[in-house]
Amino acid sequence: MKRYHSIEEYDAARRAGQISGGSAVTLGKFDGVHLGHQKLLQKVMEKSRTELSSVVFAIEISSSGILSHEERALFLEQLGIDVLIECPFTKQISGMSPEDFVSRILRDILNAAYVAVGTDYHFGRKRLGDSNMLTALAPENGFEAEIVEKERYLDLEISSSRVRDSLKAGDMELTNHLLGRNYPILGTILHGRHIGTSLGMPTVNLIPPQEKLLPPDGVYASFSYLPDGRIFRGITNIGLKPTVGADFRGVETNLMDFDEDLYGTRIRTELVHFLRPERKFDSLNALREQVGRDKEAALSYLI
Repeated sequence: MKRYHSIEEYDAARRAGQISGGSAVTLGKFDGVHLGHQKLLQKVMEKSRTELSSVVFAIEISSSGILSHEERALFLEQLGIDVLIECPFTKQISGMSPEDFVSRILRDILNAAYVAVGTDYHFGRKRLGDSNMLTALAPENGFEAEIVEKERYLDLEISSSRVRDSLKAGDMELTNHLLGRNYPILGTILHGRHIGTSLGMPTVNLIPPQEKLLPPDGVYASFSYLPDGRIFRGITNIGLKPTVGADFRGVETNLMDFDEDLYGTRIRTELVHFLRPERKFDSLNALREQVGRDKEAALSYLI
């Protein structure tokens, strides 16, 4: 998958002859790539089988995403998307009239032959453009527009705000249903304070990027995926680790039946179930005993 960090960067590549042919485009924020987003992605990938490139045009608005930029790009690539454009919400983009956005961005730069958006899609200055306007403007700009109905779960629409609410509540089961996969945390393992190792509980430590929206501090049942394909069950603590006096908010995972040096390794940890809130223990021995109970509790969710 080719990844561009602005529409200007994509246009420069097009002008340099690095991009040619038409595209099947979907537009939105795609901050979680939940099941509703995936419905749109499936549409453009189906169209791209006929000599079109599948393009995701992601407007970057929120500073706090359900997925980090890297996590989103990796998942889109795994799905089979050809191009990701991460477009900052600049004054130029936000001030563009709906008509200009369609003609200058969709027609002239993206060379769109097909565009898929959700029923609540808005674009252009003051969000004056909507899905109906896009459909009306499509024929004169030479592309087909399809308005895709929202995906639903438990009789409610799937949306990024619904995913955010469930994630902030620590409801990982609902979050994972809405995402269509387990909520991931991708990162490079860092050197910690080695307190877990001294207690016979070696752990791996990650500090997610600032743009990453995390669930509440606490302990979670989790799976961790190593680059070599191995998968390990574990318990993941999100928070400040008050018992050992940590001074930063991080993600620490105790992998079950594992004791190797992974420092510097990129891993993906997926949260499955919220076990308990983070708490401060009277002693390291009390912490060790609780970790043992957490592992037992986690096993019933890590099947």
